Formats: sequence, structure tokens, C-alpha cells
Amino acid sequence: MATPGSAAWLLRHELRLLWRKNGGNRVWLLAGVGGTLWALLHVPYFFFLRELHGPPFPIWVAPVFGSMLWFAMTLMLSHAIMQSVAALFDRGDLDLLLSSPLSSRTVFFVRGLGIAVGCTVLFAFFLLPAAHMGLLTGHVRLMAIYPTIAAMALLATALGMLLTLTLVRFIGARRARTVAQVMGALAGALIFLVTQAQNMMGLGTRQRFAALFLHWVQPGGPLAPEALAWTPYRAMIGEPGALAAMLLLGAGSFVAVVLLAHRRFLAGTQESITGTLKLRPPADGGHLHFRGGVLRTVLVKEWRLILRDPQLIAQTLLQVLYLLPLVFVVFRRQDMLVLVVPSAVLLSATLSGTLAWITVTAEEAPELIGVAPISLTRIRWLKVLAAMLPVWLMVSPLFVFLLLQNLWHATVFLLCLAGATACGGMMQVWYPRQGDRKNMRRRMESGKLVGLLEGFSAMGWSGVAWCLVSLPILTPLPLLFAAAGPTAAWFLGESRREEGLLV
Repeated sequence: MATPGSAAWLLRHELRLLWRKNGGNRVWLLAGVGGTLWALLHVPYFFFLRELHGPPFPIWVAPVFGSMLWFAMTLMLSHAIMQSVAALFDRGDLDLLLSSPLSSRTVFFVRGLGIAVGCTVLFAFFLLPAAHMGLLTGHVRLMAIYPTIAAMALLATALGMLLTLTLVRFIGARRARTVAQVMGALAGALIFLVTQAQNMMGLGTRQRFAALFLHWVQPGGPLAPEALAWTPYRAMIGEPGALAAMLLLGAGSFVAVVLLAHRRFLAGTQESITGTLKLRPPADGGHLHFRGGVLRTVLVKEWRLILRDPQLIAQTLLQVLYLLPLVFVVFRRQDMLVLVVPSAVLLSATLSGTLAWITVTAEEAPELIGVAPISLTRIRWLKVLAAMLPVWLMVSPLFVFLLLQNLWHATVFLLCLAGATACGGMMQVWYPRQGDRKNMRRRMESGKLVGLLEGFSAMGWSGVAWCLVSLPILTPLPLLFAAAGPTAAWFLGESRREEGLLV
């Protein structure tokens, strides 16, 4: 048993919290299924490694697997940034820990180790079978996968924590939380954009890039197997020098961040607890001016809350980034317009549904809204409008582009966009319930029925858009799916509307 107050003792409780966060005892079922898949994953590795002779391995192995490891490092960094934000802002236990007899440096060290363990889970699942099968196929050095993954996780954790604390130092705790979460989301989306890079390039560009890449991977080139860029790969296949360098870099950077950023961690923790909001006196000497109008008041209030929600900003950016490859394809091939219209409709419906949930369902002061001298239904419809206007503004350049290319496609997009976003708002108003914007990622769990109806409606309107630009005769079928969601929400939520429920 670890001594109470030691790093091992605190790490044990950190891992217990990580276990509970991912479902606690319910994880056993997932672990059983995952364990079966993990065992089956050993089979393809066995046949692949049995046919792979070396070292030295073929010249293509280093660039391919080395690039995969850099993608893995990107995902680790994204996870580390998000977890660093959670450790500093969301956990809410640092004030208790730092007021205990435990050393603050120990708290910082263990919190970082917990983040590093979280970074390794996914990649250990996919890569450790290769290490095990290496023992059976003569590639014993692949056991170096174990320390290499650990070194990569420690390096990603050090960079994530250092970046988060640096943001706190220069822009304050409140803004740092938003910026760090957006950066974490962007780092995670980078791998998607890279995998779609070939679709965003023309045929001639792809051919030139392929020729240049083949030249670079030749011996002596900047991307040759012995290049510095593939150090993680060479460490993973057991090269002593590369493995030692990775272990030194990973462990050294982690220890350095703990030692050097320790006081910054304390200052950032204190700032995240006490807040950094500074009240500025009005410029006119203290006189406050209120502007009338329910419409303006509701819109401005909801938009301010949306802008203050970092998770929502991150999700919005991610959904827009996932549409970028399709936009690049459209600019090169006009025949792809038939895919852009339904895809943009589906994206808009999903995004407006999220915003409508934030504005209508996740109202943080429902009692205050309920006693206002205005119809509750009217306020909810104004909240829906506040959710739809940003989406319409975001896709307006696409509408202008479609208008210049094909009038019918632009008309279909406009009609289906209005229908999809309006139906998403209708379901929030016609089936009133109360949610918590802090648990936005779990909003589907709190209202599974409405979430299912939203999905049916969004996919239905996307199908309507595709049929209108491709096969108009099939339009009635997806139109039934599009109308099913709001219709069901109207009948199922009738009693809730009559009782004026806010929950």
C-alpha cells in the first residue's frame, strides 16, 4: 500500500477519478468487448510482421509509420490540452488539494501523470499487439513500443500543460480556457484535414507532390529512414540511440515543466478559482442606459452567452473544418455541387440544433424567464431565432457561390436550409425540457427521444435537398422523415406545453 500523502497514493486516486469519469463499473462491459477486439487485433499484426523481413525494413516503412506516429502525437497533444484545461478549471478540487498537507509540487506532478496515462490508452490499444506479436515473429525489438508510447505521452502532456499555463500567464484564466479548448479541438481536427489533403489538391498537384515525396524518402533525403523526423518510429522499432533520445526528451520535458512551471501552476490555479474579471466604470461617469425591445434584448443576451461558451465555439469550428475538403472539391469539379447542397444542409441543421439546445433548453435561469411579463412561448421562439441567425450568416457565402453557379441548386439550398433549421427550433419549443449547458456533450442522453427526432429531421432535409437536385421524383420519401420529427415533438410535448413546464 502506498504511503498516504505520497505521489503514488495520490496517483492511485487520480486514476480512480479517471475510471469514474469514463463510466466506473459500467466500463467493465466496454472493457470486455474492447478486450476481445484487442485480442483479435493480434492476428493481422502476426501475419504482417511475419512477412516483414528486417531490419533494415523496406524504404516505405519509415515514412508511412513515422507519419502515423506524428498523427498520434497530434491527438495526444489535443487530449493533453483539453485535460490540462479540465485540471485547472473544471475539476474544482485544486483549492482543496492545495490547502491540504500535500506538497503542491506533488499535486502538479501527479495531475500531469494522470493526463499522460489518459493519453496512452487509445494508442496502447492499437500498438501493443504489434509488440506482442514481435516476440513470436522474431522482431523482439518491437517491445520498445512500450517505453516509446510512454515517452510520447509524457512529451505531449508537458507541451499541453506548458501551453495552457502560458496562455493563463499572458491572457488570463478566463480567456485561456476558451483559447486552449479551441486549440485542442483544432489539433484533433488536423489529422482529418491531412488525411483529406489529396482530395483538396488537383491531379497535377498530387502527381508533383508524389514525385517530390519519393525523392525525399530516398537515402540522404530529408525524409529518408534515417532522418531526424522519424526518430519516434526508429525508437519504436528498438534503435538504442533513438529510444534513448525519446525517453530523455519525454521524461526530461515532463520533469522540467513540473519544476519550472510549478509556481505558474499555483498562480493559474488561484486565478481560475478567484476569477480575473475586472469591472470597468462606465465611460459616461456611471450612468447606465437600457435599450428597450424584447427582440434586441433576447438576441444580444443569447449571443453573448454563446460567445462565452468555449465548448460551443470548438464544436462550431470543428464542423466547419470538416466541410472544408468538400468545398475544395467543389471549386475544382462543378459536378460535385449535388453533394455540397445536402451536406451543407445537414451541417447547418446539426449546428442550429446544437445552438437551439443551448438557447432554449439549456437556459440557466428558467425561473427568471418564466416570471417575465412576456409570453414564454414568444421568448422561446426568439431564442430559436438567436440560434438560427448565426448559422444562416455562416453559410451565406456558400449560398452566394451556388447562386452564381446554378440558380436551381441555390434555391434548393435556401429552401432546405430554412426548413431544416426551423424544424430543429420547433422541436426545442414544442417539447420543452431543461438541460445543463455544462454537459453539452451529453445532451443526447438527457433527451434521447428529442435527439433521435432531431437526427431524423436533419437527415430527412438533407435527403430532400439531394432528391431535388438529382432525382425529384423521390422527394416525398425524405420529406416524410423531415416532417416526422416536428410532428412527433408537437404531439408528445402537448401536455408539457399546456402545463408551462420549464423542465
